[in-house]
Amino acid sequence: MTAYAGWQGPDPEPGPAPGVSFASAGSRLVAYIVDLIVATLVSVALAIVGVALVVVLPVLAIIPFLAFFTVSLLYFPYFWQRNGQTPGMQMMGIKVVRDSDGGPITWGTAVLRLIGYWISGFVFYLGYIWVFIDKRKRGWHDLIAGTVVIEAPSR
Repeated sequence: MTAYAGWQGPDPEPGPAPGVSFASAGSRLVAYIVDLIVATLVSVALAIVGVALVVVLPVLAIIPFLAFFTVSLLYFPYFWQRNGQTPGMQMMGIKVVRDSDGGPITWGTAVLRLIGYWISGFVFYLGYIWVFIDKRKRGWHDLIAGTVVIEAPSR
């Protein structure tokens, strides 16, 4: 039996390099929860310092409040662009990388991924649930930023 001469099989689905696998939804969720706890604790501490400074030196109170908003906005992008891992991701042994070549992500990609986080949650959390649908376990934030989360066990 011969195959039809004009027929070609589908291109193989691109995947991670040999020996690398995509991070599970469970490890991503636990990492996210840990990061939310860490960012919340830092933000609460800064808010407490800000309130205390309002009582003592109102002029200086702006500093911890600015730091509060900075931490809230830059927590995830800072760690993603630094080494691909937030503290929660590091604890779970996972890492975010560029989808195209597995390289580190830049500030622009990290900020775009954060915007994707907001979009993923805004539409009834469908963007996060997408991790269960996508063959490469990418959420909408990964698709928007061109990233993928892989297992990265500590060496």
